[in-house]
Amino acid sequence: MLLADLQARVRIALTTTLVDEWTLFAPSAGTSRPSERTISFHLGWSLRSMIEKTWDVDAEYDRSGMVLESSVRLDGTTHRPPHLIVHQRGRLGPEHNLLLVELTADAATAAPGTADLTAARAIQRRFGYRYAVVLDLQLDDDGPTAEVRPHWHWATLEDGTTTDEPRPVYTDDVLADILRRARGGVRA
Repeated sequence: MLLADLQARVRIALTTTLVDEWTLFAPSAGTSRPSERTISFHLGWSLRSMIEKTWDVDAEYDRSGMVLESSVRLDGTTHRPPHLIVHQRGRLGPEHNLLLVELTADAATAAPGTADLTAARAIQRRFGYRYAVVLDLQLDDDGPTAEVRPHWHWATLEDGTTTDEPRPVYTDDVLADILRRARGGVRA
């Protein structure tokens, strides 16, 4: 699968997640903000229907006995599996590992790109994922309505990062339309 095709599928899955699961992102009295684990589950659920059936889509999948060296641990101290992967279970290597997704939801106060691609790239190289993306939702739920400004930063196994810095997932007008549909309860 080509990078542009995979990016389009992830973008569609993110759109579906934002519109269909808006209550995850919208501020509600007495509830906490969504975790990356929860969001990645819903993103994977949406992505599943757009990926060929030969691939498995798993959230926080931990390969049995997988031990990460300190140089490839995502947080530097404790082992945590990637948020979402597209792979073929039980098989290793680039031909069986398509995509690694690291998701950040809590970065609304930071500049886009604060989420680090370096750690995701280390895991990408270690386990041979053809593509890696850090998806930074830039979620801000402090006001009366939630705001998201998704940015992503992609890397390929062969060529490394595809851009110098993270890029917006949507143009401003497309994002405004998605948020209007999400807030209005219109399904994609």
